[in-house]
Amino acid sequence: MNAPGPTESKPVEIWQQANEDRLHRNADLWIDSRETTLYAEEWGKYYVAVTREGQRLVLWMLDTEASNTDWIQSAMDLRFPLRLQSSYTQAMILALLWQPSPQTVFLSGLGGGCLATTLHHHLTSANFVCVEISAPVVTAATRYFGFQPDERLTVHVSDVREFLYQDTLSYDLLLLDVFCDHGVSPEHATEPDFLTLCRHRTSKNGLLAINLGNRDPAFEEVTSTLRKLFSTVYACPGRGSTTVFFATDQEPRLPRQIQRETIELESRHDFLFPLLPWTDRLEIVHAPDSHQSFDQDDSSTAAR
Repeated sequence: MNAPGPTESKPVEIWQQANEDRLHRNADLWIDSRETTLYAEEWGKYYVAVTREGQRLVLWMLDTEASNTDWIQSAMDLRFPLRLQSSYTQAMILALLWQPSPQTVFLSGLGGGCLATTLHHHLTSANFVCVEISAPVVTAATRYFGFQPDERLTVHVSDVREFLYQDTLSYDLLLLDVFCDHGVSPEHATEPDFLTLCRHRTSKNGLLAINLGNRDPAFEEVTSTLRKLFSTVYACPGRGSTTVFFATDQEPRLPRQIQRETIELESRHDFLFPLLPWTDRLEIVHAPDSHQSFDQDDSSTAAR
């Protein structure tokens, strides 16, 4: 069989182009819509809603007992559906510094599916399991945001804690973004026994990443628990009101190593936004005793 010629594309590139075209076709359905509220459905004490704000789609989970909110679940730029909009989702891409070629990836909650869709697009050898407790959120993600399960990406409507108790797989990456209105995570998704369960579902040298509201009542307890469960913990404060934690048993990286690996990651994948500003924000909050002599000033500005 002849090797592909210089103008021929590899199967992965063909799939990625087709997937990108699909996402743009989906976005075009809403970009010229005259409607501002595209979807609304009641779920328990919340309304799940999708609104169009100019050239953005926004997913909300609105507490029916609250007068107002400025917390959104997901946002998508209809012109660039693969460019992550929320700062914490951009920060979560740094998980690939510790697992650049994961084979198994777990995500919960789904939101608009923007992070799952982006990782699924770029990590073409990985298998993804997504868990979302709210069926209307899954409906919104698939109908409006272009989230599309396939043979590599499955979605389960379930409570994340119950799902992981029954699940027997181990994951190279566990990415948790479980919160409701006002940026507070459900209590059972921050308790030490749940984080211990996540630790058991993390593969050897795998990574657990958690997005947590800075005003979440469990913030300090989660930080303390991660320090007890994992040998190395980093924090990445976002540009908003959340912090992303990265917990692993891998050895801490020196700042110059993180910078080099970030540049390599950017060269492999075009995420449509720069990663180095996020490595600037990385802070090492826990390390093995043998690494406590790390210069904390250097470690907190890892890519400088």
